[in-house]
Amino acid sequence: MSSGAFVKTAYAKQTGETLPKTGWKTLPNISNGLTVATELTNSEMLSGSRMAKAGMVTSASVQGDIETELMFGAYDELLAAAFWSEWSAGASPNTLSVGATKHQFAIAKDFSDINVNHVFTGCVVSSFGLTIDTSSLIKLKFGMTGLGYQESKTTSFAKTPTKTPDTAKASGLSIGEIKVDGTKLDVCVESFSFELDNQTEVQKCLGDNIYGGNILAMLANITGSMTIAYSQKAHEMITNQLTGVTLSLEIPINFGSNKYVIKIPKFQVTGEIPSPSGTDLVTVDLSYTVVDESPVIEKHTA
Repeated sequence: MSSGAFVKTAYAKQTGETLPKTGWKTLPNISNGLTVATELTNSEMLSGSRMAKAGMVTSASVQGDIETELMFGAYDELLAAAFWSEWSAGASPNTLSVGATKHQFAIAKDFSDINVNHVFTGCVVSSFGLTIDTSSLIKLKFGMTGLGYQESKTTSFAKTPTKTPDTAKASGLSIGEIKVDGTKLDVCVESFSFELDNQTEVQKCLGDNIYGGNILAMLANITGSMTIAYSQKAHEMITNQLTGVTLSLEIPINFGSNKYVIKIPKFQVTGEIPSPSGTDLVTVDLSYTVVDESPVIEKHTA
């Protein structure tokens, strides 16, 4: 029997189809949902009795979410993979925007107390989510899709992984001055979410392995939500849904003297007029869709 406390996750950049032998790093996480699933195609052949003939495995998929708490610098490789891009080089701030560069990883998932080891290969970040609220640490979710799987009951596939430093975390208290259209938003913001769906598709060809041969990213679908106190400013933001006018947003996440800044140049909003009871704090749930220009993450390092 196994304890969840002994599940270890590590990852390495992967080039081509070869399983990496070096470059492994531990991946701190809350949960690793990567798994393999197969599709069994039933035979339609008659057997002369009422019993069906054995089927055949004709397809398989590698998918799952890896959930983490945001730590400064710890997930920069995965953030770049989520945006299908590269961080800009040079002096701070380094920036990241949506691109077309695919990053592939091998991800090991080891149940170390029973020595059952899994590795998922050819993995890309198909979706990404960030959630912030007033009472929790800031959380990230990386939705992974892969093209291969192996298992071992003798040894881990992650060879001597380098330990990822346990850097500073952040919570709702770490949020700096939020700006809408370049002006400070003087309204209480209770929560914020950011969702990036790369709408990846696995391409399967005749003669490929059961997992497929390639993963392609389609149009980036970028959405999110904010819960804000109802006010004249909140009302003004919601009424923009009547005309489709775009707004801009800037949210800094501080880690002492370092920070990330999420910048959304253009987004459109939807929302409903609140219907509170007599004992409710009046808030409005505002949903947004990013359009025209890529969002940007800035990394400011002291």
